Order: sequence, then structure tokens, then C-alpha cells
Amino acid sequence: MNNLTAREKGFMYVITLLIIVVLGYFFGIRTLNDKYDEYKAQKNALEARRVYLDQLRENNASMSKEIDNLTESCEALELSFIDKLETESIEQYILKTYEDAGCPYLTSISSADVGMPSITYPDGTTSPDTLVCLKVTVTYVTTDGYTVPQYNRTPDLTNGGEVPAAQTAVWIRDNMGKGEFKERRGYNEFITATKKINAENKDCIKVESIDATATNGYLELTATIDFYGVNLRNRLSVDERKDAYTYWSGNTNIDTKGGFIGFPYVCDYEDSLWYGCTYEDYEYTQAKPFASYWANYLFEKNFKMAGSDIKKLIGFGVKPAEQPAEADKKAA
Repeated sequence: MNNLTAREKGFMYVITLLIIVVLGYFFGIRTLNDKYDEYKAQKNALEARRVYLDQLRENNASMSKEIDNLTESCEALELSFIDKLETESIEQYILKTYEDAGCPYLTSISSADVGMPSITYPDGTTSPDTLVCLKVTVTYVTTDGYTVPQYNRTPDLTNGGEVPAAQTAVWIRDNMGKGEFKERRGYNEFITATKKINAENKDCIKVESIDATATNGYLELTATIDFYGVNLRNRLSVDERKDAYTYWSGNTNIDTKGGFIGFPYVCDYEDSLWYGCTYEDYEYTQAKPFASYWANYLFEKNFKMAGSDIKKLIGFGVKPAEQPAEADKKAA
């Protein structure tokens, strides 16, 4: 280097500088350019993925809302049916509705499951979800406008009554066809209760038919009521309603000692509601189901004394029959 001239040395410096610049480009700037292109490509890919994910998020939100709407619709449809058809609760609800309306003289109630058609899918398979129906038929009677009725031991004709049975029987005799007993009651009350039941839940309670039959001076009134429910494999809703026909809401503290279930010939348990009642009293064949056997006996006796003339018995334009007490005095 010391032997080189200044020109040669300058040339060497230039060559060295060029080499440094070339090496810097290849190992520095070019590498940075490559990295820049790589990072730019990654940025573009990430931005494209972000756009995709944003769109997917929007789609997910829209789909979630649609799922929520469909779930609400399914739940509303499920709740339009009765969750569980419990026969004892449904019958209790029906009987209480009629009694509260002033129609207490029940003669019969029966329930039966109704076979419903199965649901078939388009591919021919059968759905595990099924529609169920319980048909309840009740028959009540009106009064006849003459015979004194009795319901739930009123008037009380048992040995445990506050008024002696004989005195109550005299009261029944003297009030035949008088006052409130001159009105035939039960028809309007029956219709009112039936309408109330039909309006209780229009989706799943349907009154199928009403029938009225005149017999022996009173009406037999029959209503057939259908209750609809569903059995669902994968139920979405939870039925938290407490409608009277879906759970037991009757008395649970009834004293059954001394003869209530498995009624004895004579109930001698003083704390029982049925104290003083005899088995024969409630097996007596009654001509009029709304009246006690005493009232039926007096009606038959009066009817015979009136010469089997019902118009004469009830005082319809003719002289009334003699009172039983007067007839007894004559016989004595």
C-alpha cells in the first residue's frame, strides 16, 4: 500500500467503498426490502382475514338473534299446550268451577284418554313428539222446583247435626215447593260454569258438547270437555304457570279417620265430618239425585196422596194435597 501512488490509493478507496455499498445493498437494503414485501403481504392477508371475521361475526350475531327468535316461538308454541295432563287435578278444577258457579249436584264424572294421530316426517319416519288429549265428561242435575235439595250435609240429617234429624225432616216437609225451592235452579249456573271453562285456555281446553235431558221434573246436564297437551322429547320451555287444572289445589288436610275412605256401616267417630252417617243412607236409591232420601220419601208420599197427580201436588190450578202431618192425624 505504501508503494502505491496517490492515484492508485484513491482508486482503491473508491473500489473498497463500492464493495461496501454493494455488500450493504445485498446484505442490508435488499434484505430489508424482502422483509418489507413479506410483512406487507402478511398485513394484506391479516386485513382480509379481519374483514372475513368481521363479516362472520355479523353473521353470527344475526344467526344468534334468529335462533333466539325461533326458540321464543318454539317455547310459545309449547306453552300453548298443557305441560302435564293430571287427571285428578283437571277433574278437581272442573268440579270446583261448577260448584263455585252454584251447580253442585254432580251425578257422574268420567275421564278417558283420546288417541291422537301420530306426526309423520317427510322421510316417512314418525316423530317421537306426540299430541295428547284427555276427555272429561260430567253430568249435573238441576232442582225440580218442589223437592228440598241437600248438598254436603245441608240440611244436616245425621245424628250429629245441630238440629235433630226428625225436626229437620219436618222442616223439609213444610218447605216442599215453597220459597226458594219453588225455583228450578242449576241450568243457568251450569251454562255459566261451562262457558268459564271454555274461556279459561282457548288453545288447549275445548268444550266438545253440551247435552240437556228432561227427566222426572229436573234436567240432566252433561258437558264433554277436552284438554290438550303434548309429550316432547326435547322440550325447550319450562312451564312455571300455576293454573288450577295443572296442579292439585284442593284440600289436603281432610280428616279421614272413623270412616271416610272405606266407609263403615255406621260412623261413630265424633270428630269425623261423617259422624252419625250410616252406610245405608248413601246407598239409598234416590229418585231425585239432588235431594236427600228423606226429601225423596216425602215427595213420593205427597205424590201418592195427590193421587199421582203432579199438578195437584204442586198446586197448579187445583187444590193442593193434604199436608202429611194432617193425613197422619186422620190416620191416627
